[in-house]
Amino acid sequence: MSPLFQKTLESKAARRQRLMALPYPEKVRIVEQMRAAALEIRQAENSTLILREEPSPYGGGKA
Repeated sequence: MSPLFQKTLESKAARRQRLMALPYPEKVRIVEQMRAAALEIRQAENSTLILREEPSPYGGGKA
């Protein structure tokens, strides 16, 4: 196993342990923040033309 992969697994395990140690109301607050952030990202994706695949103004063929 590569050192980077090992370090990633260890950091994920440590983060999971910290989350498990939190009281329930704090976990609920974190989930609500994550849902709000995800909604904000979806709204930004829907309002940004750059992130959407738009047809070429010069026709459908590739160069």
